Amino acid sequence: MKRILSAVMLMFVLAGSAFGLSDSEYRKMRNNSRAFREADNFLTEAYNALKETMPRSEFKGVQEQQREWINSGRDEAAETYIEEGLSRIEAYTQATEDRAEELDRQLKMQMLPD
Repeated sequence: MKRILSAVMLMFVLAGSAFGLSDSEYRKMRNNSRAFREADNFLTEAYNALKETMPRSEFKGVQEQQREWINSGRDEAAETYIEEGLSRIEAYTQATEDRAEELDRQLKMQMLPD
């Protein structure tokens, strides 16, 4: 029983680590993929623009959403794209572009006159 439990736990650890984007993988993608770097820059710009235009109390919600996206949402979105046939780098690039576009839409809504 102990061996079975150990094997199951190892499967979960390997599955999680095999899929989730580590810090070193993120840095490699930024260094080696122009498309990923551009998507990541777009995301950073949209995030920072929201930070500058939103009231601090409202931005806290965006900040929390961004943390959740980095911790799990990014990997979930990339996994969906991988299942659709994209490579790992393409999947993470698309997931990052999607998130950047989402924040950019929020920014545009923020800029609309009341």
